[in-house]
Amino acid sequence: RHVRNGAVIARCSQPEISWWGWRNADDEYLVTSIAKACALNPGVKVSGGMPHNGGSDSSEACDADFDSSLTACSGVENAGTPQKLLILDARSYTAAVANRAKGGGCECEEYYPNCEVVFMGMANIHSIRNSFQYLRAVCSQVPDPSNWLSALESTKWLQHLSVMLKAAVLVSSAVDREGRPVLVHCSDGWDRTPQIVALAKILLDPYYRTMEGFQVLVESDWLDFGHKFGDRCGHQEKVEDQNEQCPVFLQWLDAVHQLLKQFPCLFEFNEAFLVKLVQHTYSCLYGTFLGNSPCEREMHNIYKRTCSVWSLLRAGNKNFHNLLYMPGSEQVLHPVCHVRALHLWTAVYLPASSPHPLGQDDMDIYLPPGSQNQEFSGRCLDRLPKTRSMDDLLSACDSSSPLTRTSSDPNLNNHCQEVRVGLEARHVTAEGAEPHLGEG
Repeated sequence: RHVRNGAVIARCSQPEISWWGWRNADDEYLVTSIAKACALNPGVKVSGGMPHNGGSDSSEACDADFDSSLTACSGVENAGTPQKLLILDARSYTAAVANRAKGGGCECEEYYPNCEVVFMGMANIHSIRNSFQYLRAVCSQVPDPSNWLSALESTKWLQHLSVMLKAAVLVSSAVDREGRPVLVHCSDGWDRTPQIVALAKILLDPYYRTMEGFQVLVESDWLDFGHKFGDRCGHQEKVEDQNEQCPVFLQWLDAVHQLLKQFPCLFEFNEAFLVKLVQHTYSCLYGTFLGNSPCEREMHNIYKRTCSVWSLLRAGNKNFHNLLYMPGSEQVLHPVCHVRALHLWTAVYLPASSPHPLGQDDMDIYLPPGSQNQEFSGRCLDRLPKTRSMDDLLSACDSSSPLTRTSSDPNLNNHCQEVRVGLEARHVTAEGAEPHLGEG
């Protein structure tokens, strides 16, 4: 919820329209009530930027303001003109209509007054999975293929990231600039929906750009809302359906990485933080991403039997702290979403070619003489390349050897010799005449 204008970001799954055009009065009333509730409580005018919604103090203040506004406006039918609710459907219109065969569908604006439906055309999990498989195949080629750029373009991975970022920017602009409430959904509400909502929160609220806020964001929008990490990441020993696998969370982390590249001073964590989170999403060393829902994790007692990944990625770990971070910035991010502004995440997809920090073996050769860790007669000095600049150092240092002089025009040699002889003759004559002039 935006503190200044009261606009909210809500999420759900697709409505059950089917081919018969079914309607649900309760659902229609609930959707239209979102805009009315935002009009009843237009927010609090805050000077000096928008405070984050992650802390307990601000949330308690918002709850108190909301309760007081409801009390003051009780019995008032129309306290203010509600803004038009933006219903953002992550799918394309064709895909949304095709879901009617499964009992789903999309909202009809005739049944939802004061609402606007926008389709983003984001690809489903099957297209994203195929795109990621093509990307892995391209990255596993020879180190320098001649068709690298065209092969990367054919994977459409960056194109999918661009569409996701555009959807998040649309949500953040509607909330921040227009003060409109937004309702986001896809088909089931646990894949593309958390991608858009979580990215929009990062764009709007600087709290979610901190290490603590990012943990809260992942826990609330991904884990608590039931993203199926077990099926999407293939954690099960016996996978029943291969079509359920898709790097949805990895794709979202890649989008966060693109934001970090464009705004390097507005994130408390660095790229290593995101890379480590990607690794342990699939490593199963921590229980944070095991299971498909909180109920499933609680049923298997995951929280007590395993460690949390946040114990590694804690805020006190300086290895994951961004040295360029400027705390206190309340800036709303407006990233460039064009494909040409996006970069391949080489630290994840091409780890062998990405720069890595120096290890102990690399640091030994830089230790000062006499250090206990350096072995001058050992392997460290043996690895140093041995070169010499001259074949014979004695002749190179001999200053008695005459220097060879050359002229740019050989025809000038005779003239230079005549001039030199004439100057020497004058010099000798002048020296012989000096005593005579002195006696006189």
